Amino acid sequence: MKKDTPFEWDESCRRAFQNIKGYLMKPPMLMAPAPGKPLLLYIASQEKSLGTLLARNDDQGKERELYYLIRTMVGAELKYSPIEKTWEEETNLVSVYVIEEEDWRQQFLDYLEHKKLPEELKARAYVRRVAPQFYLFNNTLYRRSYDGILLRCVSKEEGQVILAEAHGGIYGAHQAGPKLHLQVKQLGYYWPTMLRDAMELARHCTTCQLHANYIHQPPIPLHPTMASWPFGARGMDIIGPITPKSSANHQYILAATDYFSKWAEATAYKEVKAATVVDFIRTQIVYRYGVPRYIMTDNGTLFLNKTMDNFCEKFGIQQRTSTAYNPAANGLAEGFNKMLCKILKKTVVGNKKDWHERLGEALWAYRITFCTPT
Repeated sequence: MKKDTPFEWDESCRRAFQNIKGYLMKPPMLMAPAPGKPLLLYIASQEKSLGTLLARNDDQGKERELYYLIRTMVGAELKYSPIEKTWEEETNLVSVYVIEEEDWRQQFLDYLEHKKLPEELKARAYVRRVAPQFYLFNNTLYRRSYDGILLRCVSKEEGQVILAEAHGGIYGAHQAGPKLHLQVKQLGYYWPTMLRDAMELARHCTTCQLHANYIHQPPIPLHPTMASWPFGARGMDIIGPITPKSSANHQYILAATDYFSKWAEATAYKEVKAATVVDFIRTQIVYRYGVPRYIMTDNGTLFLNKTMDNFCEKFGIQQRTSTAYNPAANGLAEGFNKMLCKILKKTVVGNKKDWHERLGEALWAYRITFCTPT
């Protein structure tokens, strides 16, 4: 506007303003590709820049954008001839499109439903070899697992959502990559890169990085602890005193883990006495799973006392103790304590006084996690 010129708002200004508002309220959006629909490729080559656009026609016949790339030429690229610049930009766009848009399930769906094979010889041989492992039911692709369970095949994007929920969701224990991969398989899902994606997610999890273990010594070979049958032997220990106390003034956790199945029980207490330990064994172990053959504990006075001796004699339980000043001798109990504390650290919120309420969630997450012998 010029100086000393009166402002006039006429009909043309109003229409222009409404057009601008309408354009801003409905910005152009990229469209998704459709199987079987032809693609349109546009390439623009300038002296110092390149641009390319991938598009297709929608159902109304209107051309819609799918993907675009714009880049500036640098260094030796400035010496390329126009035709070389065109080839490079076309290769970049097609590579990005193939990598990001192709659904790995489509080739198996085409083969199982229509007996259609890819044009490439290696891809044809691969589909023929692997297709017997898949099963099509109600237009949904499943993969047969080694134990006979059908795993629903999902896309990579769906897999990322599933991994995030299994890793840090309501029952997530923030497990490492291999265990997270097995947990997702137990939930009934499959995609080809699930192990690599699980390890990548766990590696970049901020919570896992904050509470990861510090390794100060080289790893040594592990030897399994043999147990004859489920619930025949238990490793027990006490965690605490825990700081801060819970909102209900709990500051101890009494835990017991089965040597055979790795099934764990844990209860929060305000204080722990000899009678508390005996009551825990009676109600949480004997009344639920039967009388164990023996119980492994440390040499603390809460485990070695007259009350405990009378209880073990009454039920015929052998009490074994670990070597003094050597917690590793009761490694199963110590390992569970460490795992339980790690899960609670990652799940508590706010002032961290709700850990007694999160104990049940932590036990659930631990119990449904794949465990190996130690």
